Amino acid sequence: MASSSSRAFIFQVIAIWIAAAILHAATVFASAADDDSEPVVLAASGGRHVFVVRPGGDAASGFEIMHLDAQVGPGVARTVTTVPRNPEAIAADGDRCWIVLPPFDAVRPQREVISFKIALNPTTKVWFAEPLGRFEILPILPKEPVLAGITATEDGPFAVTLPSQRTARGIIRERQSSPNDVESVTSELDESESPPEDLSWSQGAGFLIAPPERWRWTTRAMPDGFSNAVAAVVGRGGESGRTRLFVAWTDDGAVWKLSGMNESGWSTVELPLESGLRPIAIIESQGGIVIASETDDAAGGVAIDYIRSDASQSPTALQLAKIPADRIGRPLGVVGTSMGPWLLDIDDDGIRILPVDPLSGALGASVRPVDETDESSLLQYPWTGIAMVSSLIAALLLRPLIERSPQQPAPGLRPLPIPRRLAALCIDFIPGAMITVLVFKIDPGEFVESFRAGDPETALPAVFAIFVTATIAGITEVLFARSIGKMMVGGQVSALDGSRPSVVQRGLRAALKLVVLLLPPLGFLVFIDPLTRGMSELLSRTCVVVRDATPSDAEESTNDADPPPPSLGD
Repeated sequence: MASSSSRAFIFQVIAIWIAAAILHAATVFASAADDDSEPVVLAASGGRHVFVVRPGGDAASGFEIMHLDAQVGPGVARTVTTVPRNPEAIAADGDRCWIVLPPFDAVRPQREVISFKIALNPTTKVWFAEPLGRFEILPILPKEPVLAGITATEDGPFAVTLPSQRTARGIIRERQSSPNDVESVTSELDESESPPEDLSWSQGAGFLIAPPERWRWTTRAMPDGFSNAVAAVVGRGGESGRTRLFVAWTDDGAVWKLSGMNESGWSTVELPLESGLRPIAIIESQGGIVIASETDDAAGGVAIDYIRSDASQSPTALQLAKIPADRIGRPLGVVGTSMGPWLLDIDDDGIRILPVDPLSGALGASVRPVDETDESSLLQYPWTGIAMVSSLIAALLLRPLIERSPQQPAPGLRPLPIPRRLAALCIDFIPGAMITVLVFKIDPGEFVESFRAGDPETALPAVFAIFVTATIAGITEVLFARSIGKMMVGGQVSALDGSRPSVVQRGLRAALKLVVLLLPPLGFLVFIDPLTRGMSELLSRTCVVVRDATPSDAEESTNDADPPPPSLGD
């Protein structure tokens, strides 16, 4: 009897424990659902340059980063780079952009931070990202805390992590473990590998890259009371001609505080916002900052307030604009540009931008940026187009001058094999590549990338190298019927009968060779012609042959040699 009652008591304890576990799990999931904010349009502005994460990417094709020039307007965009994962946060200052990538997986849970700079191609007037084909890699950010956001000033990037929900609720659990416990050993190992500042990450922290520590994140303590923060927005503002860091945060979801970083630390004031507003962006503004807030009521909408802070008075708010919910979609984002604030939202047709008048607060007509990434070609380079057209005109004008040259190849003509011709081209290309690296002051990796990437906006070094190579090789071939590369591999330019071609033929071939180098598909003709002639040889009636004791060489040596001495009989 006692055994059955004890068994029933054990079953009751187990049932109560299971019910408590289910209730706890439901509470955790509900809390997580409450903490997750609506998705936003990830965008950042450095004033003139606006960077936007294009929606709809995937792991296979990557996630595209679009660039917009505020001076041109929101109607034109270009995809400047692609990242492997959907960014978690983005920041910009001037012409530089920083991107925080989410943890890759459970084995590699660190947040990677990458950066690139935007540059203008002086020839095509097109913006592109450099370094070409890669990023500048920054130290990783902590993995466990929730990332509130990242911003940047002229000193460098600044990231803020929220305190853990356990810390915000005042819950501290100390788990006693034996030395043989696997979790205890793992915890001790992780703590030994991390810097001492890690102990304060659960309280919320700021991470700054600034001089003199340019290659590590320096941990900065957050304002008093931030350890209870449940939400935060990171941005920057302008005061006294210099931007500084700001964080808008709340510990109860109702009252928001604004903390600004200065040389002595943080200064915190209460934001004078209307009830029901939730800040979503801090926008730089001369003499103060602009807060973009989303309303929590059923009507929805976005409010834009100018916050002016005075050392002797409490901050005041001047509402610049209030956009009703029916004018904007979800998700949305707000950035400040040199031409005023921009609202960005997404609908079925993609990204839409609504400019806001910085003086009146009036909302302009919506604009859908047109991606002009694939609308470039090498013909946008003026000298490239001039060279192509000039070469073709020269082929037409000089054609009558070479009509007297042989039209049919002589028997026994030995064309230079294609591998040796490719080797000669590579040798001829070396001086052009060296000159290009010196003129453009780029490293060899960037020079190779200008060929590999195939992007017209970054192809100027490649085009310049082709011009230099064709010029040097053309001059030597006109003078000596062979370039440096052909001389080293044992080849030369010859007429179809094996004789030395005329200067007109050699000059025409050199001009047409520039066209082939600028448009490489034309070079595939050498694989079709039995004598491995390309377009430049077919139009100039020449051929690249193996240089040996050909009749032309014998004739040339006979003409150049001294006359034989007269015989005794003469």
